[in-house]
Amino acid sequence: MNSKIKTKFQTIGGKFGERQVRYLTSGSGPVIFLLHQSPKSADEYKPLMKLWSNDFCMIAPDTPGFGSSDPLESEKVTIEEIAEATIELADALGIDRFGLYGFHTGAIISIALAHKFSNRIEAVSCNGVLVLTDDELEKIRAEYLPPFEPRWDGGHLSWLWSRMREQLVFFPWHERTKVARMKFSISDPLILHENAVDVMRAGDNYRSAYGAAFEYRLENFVPELKVPALITAGEWDPLCKCLEDLTPSRSTVIESSKDQDQALEKSRAHLLKHSKNKSIVLPECAMKNNGLTRSVIETSVGDICIQKNFDQTDENPLVIIPPIGGSSKTIKYLSNGLSKEQKLIVIDLPGHGESVKDIKEPILDCFNQAVSDVIDDQRIKYFTLAIINHPGSLSQLINEKNARINHLILIEPWFVDRMFIEEYIEKGLPDIKKEWHGGHLNQYWYMVRDSKLFWPWYNTVIDGIMDLKPQLDETQLQDEVTELIRSESNWISAMIGSLNASVNIEIDVKTTVCYRENHPLSQLPHKKNNFSKLQLDDEIRNWSENLKTIL
Repeated sequence: MNSKIKTKFQTIGGKFGERQVRYLTSGSGPVIFLLHQSPKSADEYKPLMKLWSNDFCMIAPDTPGFGSSDPLESEKVTIEEIAEATIELADALGIDRFGLYGFHTGAIISIALAHKFSNRIEAVSCNGVLVLTDDELEKIRAEYLPPFEPRWDGGHLSWLWSRMREQLVFFPWHERTKVARMKFSISDPLILHENAVDVMRAGDNYRSAYGAAFEYRLENFVPELKVPALITAGEWDPLCKCLEDLTPSRSTVIESSKDQDQALEKSRAHLLKHSKNKSIVLPECAMKNNGLTRSVIETSVGDICIQKNFDQTDENPLVIIPPIGGSSKTIKYLSNGLSKEQKLIVIDLPGHGESVKDIKEPILDCFNQAVSDVIDDQRIKYFTLAIINHPGSLSQLINEKNARINHLILIEPWFVDRMFIEEYIEKGLPDIKKEWHGGHLNQYWYMVRDSKLFWPWYNTVIDGIMDLKPQLDETQLQDEVTELIRSESNWISAMIGSLNASVNIEIDVKTTVCYRENHPLSQLPHKKNNFSKLQLDDEIRNWSENLKTIL
């Protein structure tokens, strides 16, 4: 039994441009693809992947624009194009024929795949499909998918939470009528939170596959299906009534299910009956022709996600460590600029980004071991190490590998005294609870936003105002908030450990510290005056050019 769920990336160069797809894989047996609903990601299939691990070798991709998969280069994405993109992924993975399980949007994509690429699909099981009248489609086009754009005041997060709740009250969610009213309990705040974060990850891309699913008139294609197909839905599902509007082909079974468990069991049996057993070995992630390539490295503390722009071992690459609570996504302003001229690796720390989330304490030991394992895995003999904000997070690695570190670059490092640490632990690391009204999302928003305006972020009085140009780009803030939330079970303990470690950190390697001129921490303690200094531009988007002067 292979029940471990692994995160992988694959690079694809095809009809829709060069792009990367994130996918989950687990299990052994016949190959099936699991296609998720909108606006979620493949992560929604983790419970199912554990349940079916003895039956299938499962591939669960983030569909284009969702999770951590790149969107398609297309003026207006269609379901047929998403189906083609799925075939491109199968080709890149060396998979010729496979089965399909899809839920809601994933079910609609599955029908398009089975119809257009019947020679590649062994069997398909669809759980919940949508059939709309022309009038219903027009209303959906007008109201169902408003833009999701970050606002300076965080108001988009309040709207998002309300939107996630409303879809459990009405279907369609914007139809506040008795007819549209559903008999659902409002989900636990944890579930609503997870759904909201999925939309935050997708951003305005959430409208692409979602909108495409509404436009696909599957009732025209179901009668033509040639592959063994099961189309079902639980009786609780508002889409169950759509089954009545479908005409089956000779190879298609259309029937409702009592509940979700029965729908899943019917799907499992159908796919097992019609899928052939085979063994596959998934390839390593191919490098992109240009820019940074995401891949996952297996380390002693779990799978670690990296980005790099070179294939072979390189002497003295730049290794960048994002700040605690951040990830490679939050420092694109730095890495994208440097990658054009500099060989580099960006490492998502354990508990952050796409790296392993379930990690053991003490967390700093995991950090140091993970980065060390990545460096060894990449066969890097010497390197330049850049750490953003928190040098204490890798104090052990700095000491143990100092002979291999040619240059240590500390970007606005937190060198603070014990009194500040005690205060920050008390006031700056709030235990944010998931609330039924969603207010916790705005707590995260203002904590991140205020960190650009005050020092420390909670000191929102006159003497806390930072004499710096505010860095309040809404897209950057959105990325930082999203990634902080995704690391929420790990970032506080990591901050505490790093702050405590920074007090007594000993650095015996060539070091440059980099600050904006008026940053509150720009005046280093006396004992650190042997460090070289580099002034950073007020605009973070220019930092890559600043760093090039010392690389």
